[in-house]
Amino acid sequence: DDSNKNNKQRKNSNDQHQQLPPLIDDELTETFVRGSGAGGQKVNKTANKVLLIHNPTQVRVECQDTRSLQQNRKIARKRLALKLDEYRNGSQSKTQKKNAVKASKKQKAKARSRARARKRELELKQDQDQE
Repeated sequence: DDSNKNNKQRKNSNDQHQQLPPLIDDELTETFVRGSGAGGQKVNKTANKVLLIHNPTQVRVECQDTRSLQQNRKIARKRLALKLDEYRNGSQSKTQKKNAVKASKKQKAKARSRARARKRELELKQDQDQE
């Protein structure tokens, strides 16, 4: 039971450490622009593309993923928070840590694959030697 609690506490402390920095509305410049590309008349006629600029750092994010302005605003804010996290924390940022985990998993999978291939080669060689 105690080890279970300790694991939960560790997970919670990691989650708290991984939280993105809060966005302060006074530091943001939000502009809405007419969209372009796929989506037809709805996208071309309405201002549904969001340009979000963080004034102190001049970090800029654009979003036109959906036809909805509100959804694009939400997505742009998430992206800006991630960019600011990367800007401020560098290699300790949430995205960098996620990428590092992905890279190590890929590396391990590649090593396992190589080991299996070597094992198969050895087995084939042994079979040929026995014949």
